[in-house]
Amino acid sequence: MNLSERFYRGPAGVRYYDRQRAWPGYTLFSPAFGDQALLVDMNGLVVKNWPVVHCQLPELLPNGNLLADNYLAGLMELTWSGGMVWQWEGMCHHDFARLPNGNTMFLLATDEPDERGISILGQLRSDSILEVTSQNEVVWQWHFIDHTEELHDVGRVPFPVMVKDWLHTNTLEVLPPNSSGERDERFRAGNLLFSCRSQDVIGIIDRESEEIVWAWGVGYLDGQHQPTMLDNGHILLFDNGTLRGYSRVVALDPLSGDVVWTYEDPETFFSPYRAGVQKLPNGNVLVCESDSGRLFELTEEKEIAWEYRTALLGEQGRHIYRATRYGADFIHPLLEQDEVMVILEGRNVSMTKREVVERYWLSW
Repeated sequence: MNLSERFYRGPAGVRYYDRQRAWPGYTLFSPAFGDQALLVDMNGLVVKNWPVVHCQLPELLPNGNLLADNYLAGLMELTWSGGMVWQWEGMCHHDFARLPNGNTMFLLATDEPDERGISILGQLRSDSILEVTSQNEVVWQWHFIDHTEELHDVGRVPFPVMVKDWLHTNTLEVLPPNSSGERDERFRAGNLLFSCRSQDVIGIIDRESEEIVWAWGVGYLDGQHQPTMLDNGHILLFDNGTLRGYSRVVALDPLSGDVVWTYEDPETFFSPYRAGVQKLPNGNVLVCESDSGRLFELTEEKEIAWEYRTALLGEQGRHIYRATRYGADFIHPLLEQDEVMVILEGRNVSMTKREVVERYWLSW
């Protein structure tokens, strides 16, 4: 089966929902490079949307504000109602993180001449990490090009590489407290987890020493996205399989290097260029099969508990770069800020969205 045959052409929206096994909440995503971020309930109803420009990665902050990218042209923080709070008008790409001190960290790519023999092409697109304050002052920078020896020694990345975009870093995560970090300081909270798609490698940067202290994936991964550290110390990620021809979701024990859980379906599961995963509180995994516009929730037994399809409206309408599920206890108080008109017993009645969802949510 070729790639075009795998794309779903049926009705959009929620195609399956097992209320007993799915983790209930609201799912946030943006059609890749689209102009809105959407928050949908478990039945696919859009309960909130924000106007964004060329966005692929929206994220809700703990205060309910939306942090979103304008791909290659900046970041913006919007209130729940859409008002501008903060903006970075500069280059950035693929991923960002809001830090506890209020600063924002993100990835930056720049073109530069290859003076170190890294690429056989003689030119590079190289990635860096920037940390900026709420006043857009750059307070920390880290450049991958200064750590090629560590990538080679720790991660077995071969040099010279065969492409100009020699890293294509697509993930930046600040490690949360986790079991592996309690046993091995390389994985302690505050260090940085990255993913370099072009080299099939994920790794850890120690914030204090600024060295790459752990890396894994060469010879196993194939164009991966969104590694994320779990509470139990395992790393969950989406292994795209761009060259392999099918995708898989992988959980890795970084202390032993063993893959401890996988999900794959070579006949139907394939997103070669974009993707994402999220571990949910009940143990399920939310999978973003981006290139086919499919979101689905897997149980630990690898059974589907929820499935959503985007409309097939051309390339921009179908793709979803990444999706995140938020719990009802987080979203419902935010919905108090929105009022809507509903017909109740033949009369137009003004209600908050929270009143609407609490009245009807469980029956949908």
